[in-house]
Amino acid sequence: MSKSTKAAQQHLHTGAPRDAWLGGYFKVERVDTNGPHAPCDVWRKNIDYLRLKDFALHLLEPGPGKNVLDIGCAGGATMVYCGLQGATVYGQDLDPRGVEEANQNLVSFGIKGEARCGDAAQLKFDNNIFDLAISNDFFEHISDEVKTQVLRETLRVLKPGGRLVIMTPNFNYLKFSRLYKQFRAILMLKNPFRIVIPHTPGTDDPQHIGLTTRRRLSKNLIEAGFLNYQFYYAPLRRFGQSMFMEMLSTEVVFIRDILCENLFCVSYKPISLSHFPN
Repeated sequence: MSKSTKAAQQHLHTGAPRDAWLGGYFKVERVDTNGPHAPCDVWRKNIDYLRLKDFALHLLEPGPGKNVLDIGCAGGATMVYCGLQGATVYGQDLDPRGVEEANQNLVSFGIKGEARCGDAAQLKFDNNIFDLAISNDFFEHISDEVKTQVLRETLRVLKPGGRLVIMTPNFNYLKFSRLYKQFRAILMLKNPFRIVIPHTPGTDDPQHIGLTTRRRLSKNLIEAGFLNYQFYYAPLRRFGQSMFMEMLSTEVVFIRDILCENLFCVSYKPISLSHFPN
């Protein structure tokens, strides 16, 4: 048995492991096909998922003395990561159960901060109080109109020069991935029309109503008042490590906007306009 096979088996659990979401554990089940699925209670640690989470955190740079806002905080995983780096963390989410879990996690890990229940389009925080803000796996759940409202609210609560990091699935990559899977299904004499983009309308779990692209997200940012922003590209390693694939997914213009699994955007609240708006 190879070392990689042994490592994979060590990261398998029957039943949800403790702190599964924080540790990057997910059920081993197919979500890219329509139709009935057999029940599954086997969980696997997804190291690549945690790598991409870290990519966003490296862009954010949380640390001591920083006030961080997690927009759409859910159960508070990102709040915990930032808090363990020394930051004071706050979050807001519409789901009261998620907010309760987030606050319990803060207490468990001895992290300073608080999660609040409410619509992210109406943040329950004062103006100009956060050094940093992050939206991690949230923008895919809201429409373009709501995205712009959330971004305007984020601009309000950030200090002048404050930084916002957005991580959200790349719709172009998901469409390309579906085409690839459909082509592979045809070669295996299987029905290609069962292949779907997970969590989109028409599937068993239609949560992702707001999947977006770099172009559309840029439009939302400009409409909200973020004048300076930059997109970053994490290497695609789903098919293993390959320098050629890393180059295509991070450096080749146009192609990288298809092969990058997630959109990573860093945007900044204006400094000059914040102090001299008129």
